[in-house]
Amino acid sequence: MLGVSHATSGAALGLAVAGFAPRWVGVEPSAGTVLTFAAVCAGAALLPDLDHPSSMATRRFSVASWLACYLVRPLSGFVYDLTKGRRDTGKGTHRGLTHTVAAAALIGLAVNFASGRWGTPVLIGTLFVCLALAIKGLDALVPGPPSLVIAGFLTYAVEEFVPGGTAGTAGWLGSAVALGMVVHSVGDAVTESGAPLLWPIRIRKRSWYPVGSPRPLRFRTGGKVETWVVAPALTVATFVLAGLVVPGVRPMLLDLQAEVVRLIAGA
Repeated sequence: MLGVSHATSGAALGLAVAGFAPRWVGVEPSAGTVLTFAAVCAGAALLPDLDHPSSMATRRFSVASWLACYLVRPLSGFVYDLTKGRRDTGKGTHRGLTHTVAAAALIGLAVNFASGRWGTPVLIGTLFVCLALAIKGLDALVPGPPSLVIAGFLTYAVEEFVPGGTAGTAGWLGSAVALGMVVHSVGDAVTESGAPLLWPIRIRKRSWYPVGSPRPLRFRTGGKVETWVVAPALTVATFVLAGLVVPGVRPMLLDLQAEVVRLIAGA
């Protein structure tokens, strides 16, 4: 899927999880908690493509992301060769290990541990990296300064000015990373190629079985369905969810609506 679709699907899922899940157990999340979780989920939705040298994730941080790509690709290929079934074909270097639920869960657990153990530095670092990725994924919608500059400003703003900052996500921010990676792979699964979501479970003698939707429902990456239906719908859903679940946003929108109505009536 396109970067816009990945980023917005991650943001929408992150808003829904961080906005509703704590309330189900009687906890009122802060604005900082919801925004941090959603931003990390949005950026993490581009991480699986670190296995491709031309992807946004690989090109985002220059030498650092290039090195990450050239570590991930051979590792993915090695694990593929080690675990492939009788009917598996290909190299496993793209849409391989990083596109599995198992890998997403392991990375998420690692971030959960690190954020719980070392706190603020890990939280801020994770938010910055994921914000930069998310902004890069939205280049078509957010032109202007380099995404690293915008990400740095937004990270500082969340930590310093948004109620609660990043602190409320310590110990569970990795869940946002895992969810973002999974939503990316699910998005790829509904395109023409599918994704090996269920590795290492063997399906039809294949450990890397490309899970996908029924073929008549699949669409081409970057095609008209994604560009004109999927991406706009996800963008609208993200804004609607932000208004519903981010503390302080809904009253602000209602005040704005009342002011607009007053101005129209006065005219």
